[in-house]
Amino acid sequence: MKPSIIDCHTHCYPAHIVADPRAWAQKNNEPHWANLVAPLDRPSIQAWATPSSMLRDMDAAGIEKAVLLGWYWENVASCRAHNTAIADWITEAPERFIGFAAIHPAADLSEQLQHAADLGLQGIGELHCGVQKFNAKSLGWLELAHFCQNHHWPVNLHVAEAAGQKHPDAVPTPLQSICDFAASAPDLKIILAHWGGGLPLLESNPHLQKILKNVRYDCSASPLLYQPEIFRRVIDCVGSKKVCFGSDYPLRLFPRAHKEADFTTYLDYIQKKAQLTPSEFSALTRDNFLELFL
Repeated sequence: MKPSIIDCHTHCYPAHIVADPRAWAQKNNEPHWANLVAPLDRPSIQAWATPSSMLRDMDAAGIEKAVLLGWYWENVASCRAHNTAIADWITEAPERFIGFAAIHPAADLSEQLQHAADLGLQGIGELHCGVQKFNAKSLGWLELAHFCQNHHWPVNLHVAEAAGQKHPDAVPTPLQSICDFAASAPDLKIILAHWGGGLPLLESNPHLQKILKNVRYDCSASPLLYQPEIFRRVIDCVGSKKVCFGSDYPLRLFPRAHKEADFTTYLDYIQKKAQLTPSEFSALTRDNFLELFL
């Protein structure tokens, strides 16, 4: 019997966007998203899914639940439409999908947050401070953080690599700014995507340990960014309780080998190459995410 796993970092989009993402993005003024998922100058590694195809892939991999993240849209209207689409997916399988809201922190927050709550969503993210142009002192961020602390909603922040390969169309997320977000809301439960851009490797600094006490790191898109040793190194630095499994499905994490997205290949990769004990694997793939809602 395969283990029961929770994926804290997946994405979904309605069929009319998938049909022609660049046309939709042009009409709705979302050029950054279009350049990431449907670039004109290179092959795309973005795949797509429907609720039924995603559920089949989840069943094949032993995934019990998946968080459907919103995107860091540049416009509030895009956030609202995406949240409605996420809610529609949840109605297809309410026991399998968990919805996080797409929110624009630089715009009016009260209506956005109420709409997300009315839809039954349970967290916020993925947010991107560079694309959405907010910082730890922004009134929108502070209002959002206060709301999420009161409602026990985790917040997922996109974090790019601090150094290394320059990815096309990537927008920086300086690690100091990420630390500032955590410091500005010490009781807020934050998930930093993509290993937090390497931030956990700096947590041996006791000052950072205190600031980042409520931060978790997800491993989404890791095969595209890091060697498999990153799992062992991060856990050795911060402990097994601070990591959460995320795939970034339906992104193709092994584009040379697969034309479609799946969960099984990545989980097999982790089990074979990450050098985790059974208890560490359980903490990564289930236990730590559940504790965010306690």
